[in-house]
Amino acid sequence: MTPAYLRRLVARGEGPVLEFKRTTGELREAMEALCGMLNGVGSGRVLFGVSDKGDLLGQTVSDSTQREIANATRRIEPSVEVRTMLVPLRARQAVVVVEASGGPAGPFTFEGRGYLRVGNTTQRMSHSEFDSRVVKRLQKETPWDRWIAPDWKVRHLDRDEVLRTVEDAVEAKRLTGVLGEKWEVVLRRLELVTDDGVTRAAAILFGKEGGPGFPMGEVRLARFRGVTKDEFRDNRQFKGHAFALLQHAERFLEEHEPVASHFVEGRMRRVDTPLYPPLAVREALVNALVHRDYSIDGGAVSMALFDDRLEIWSTGTLPEGVTPEKLKGTHGSIPRNRLIADVFHRRGLIERWGRGTNKILAEAEKLGCPEPEFEEIAGAFVVRFRPAKQAGALVPPPGLGLRAGKVLSVVHRLGPIRASAILKELGEPIAMRTLQRELRRLRAVGVIIAIGRGEATIYRVGEGARS
Repeated sequence: MTPAYLRRLVARGEGPVLEFKRTTGELREAMEALCGMLNGVGSGRVLFGVSDKGDLLGQTVSDSTQREIANATRRIEPSVEVRTMLVPLRARQAVVVVEASGGPAGPFTFEGRGYLRVGNTTQRMSHSEFDSRVVKRLQKETPWDRWIAPDWKVRHLDRDEVLRTVEDAVEAKRLTGVLGEKWEVVLRRLELVTDDGVTRAAAILFGKEGGPGFPMGEVRLARFRGVTKDEFRDNRQFKGHAFALLQHAERFLEEHEPVASHFVEGRMRRVDTPLYPPLAVREALVNALVHRDYSIDGGAVSMALFDDRLEIWSTGTLPEGVTPEKLKGTHGSIPRNRLIADVFHRRGLIERWGRGTNKILAEAEKLGCPEPEFEEIAGAFVVRFRPAKQAGALVPPPGLGLRAGKVLSVVHRLGPIRASAILKELGEPIAMRTLQRELRRLRAVGVIIAIGRGEATIYRVGEGARS
C-alpha cells in the first residue's frame, strides 16, 4: 500500500470495514473491531498510527510489535486470513495496516466473545444472535433436518403413518421397489434413518407424541371474534408429527369456516361454496409445515380465522434471495428442510419445483377470492386469505361452522319447515337434540326465525342471512 492510497483510504473515515487506532497500545480494542467487521461483511481493516479524526500520526514498529499483532489475530476464531503491511511516513515512523478476511465461516470471536460492527462502533454480540448464526452456518454445512435426534429410536416413530406414506407414494408413482420391504428399510432409503440414528426429519414427520427429549412440531389454531385478536371463540394447540398436525388444522377449519350456499335454477339441491379456496389453504398449510424453521425454539405453525380473513403463519423467514413479491412469479424451489420436503413430495402433497405459491394464487382466483397476500412479519412468514364474495348466497355468521350452513340452506330451500323435516333433508345421522342446538344458535344470531311452539314450530330464513 502506497502513502497516497493510504491518504485516500483514511479520507473515507471510519465505518463498517475501517477502524483507526493511535497505537498498538489499543490492540485489544482493535481486534474486537476487526472481529465485528468479520461478522458483518466478512472482512475489514484496522489502521494503527491514525487518530480518530484521520490524522496520520504513525508509530515506531519493532519486531516485537509485529509479533504482538500476529499473536492477537490468532486469537480470532475460526482462523482468518490476515495480512499486515507497513506504510512508512517518516524516519522510523509508519502506519500499520492489518487486513483480515474470513468469508462466510463465522460467527467469529475474539478471545471467546463475538462482536458486531455497527457503523463506526463495535458492540458485543448477544448470546441469542451468536447462537442463531451458529445454527445458520451449520445448516449450510448440514441442513437441520439431517441432524440426528438425540435418544430417538425407530420404535419412537409412528409405524402406521410410515406405511400410509409408502402407500400414498407408491400410488403417486413417486416411490418404487418398496413392496415387501420392512418399514425400517424404507426409512433408510428415504435417508430418514442412518447408521448414526434417527434424523430430526424423521422425528418431525413420524414422531410419536412425547418422544424422548426433543420438541415435536406444534400447530396453534384460533378462531377470533371480529377482526382483531382481542377475543377468542376457540383456541387449541396440538403437538405431534407433521401429518397429524395437518389433520388437526383441516378439521379445525372445517368446524369454523363459514360456507356460502345458493341455489341454481333447475336444480333441486343447494350448491355449497367455501369462502376460502380449500386446495389453496391446504397448500399453504403444507408449505408452512414443510418450510418452517424448526431450529427456532418455541416456534410453530399457526392458523388464525377472523371474520374477514384467514391467516397461516410459520416460524422463520424466506430463504436468502427470495422475497414475497418473487413468490407471485416464476421462482425456484429452495426448501429449508429437504428431507421433510422430499417425503411430502413423494406423498403427493407438494410439488418439487416451487409451484406451491402459484397454485395458491390460481386456486384463489378460481373461487373469486382476492389475491392472497404473502408477507414476512417479525421473523415469520404469513399467507393471508380474504373471502370470496358471492351475490345472493346464504352465509352463516362466522364461527357457526359447516353444519349450521347446511341447516340454513335446507330452511332456505324448503321453509317454512318443521325440525323433523329438516332432519330428514340433511341426509346425515345427527340426533334431534343436535339439530335443535344448531337451530337455537342460528336463531340467536337472527338468521333463522321460529314461528309457533313445541313440535309444531316452523322455521324460515330471516333477511339477515343474505349476503
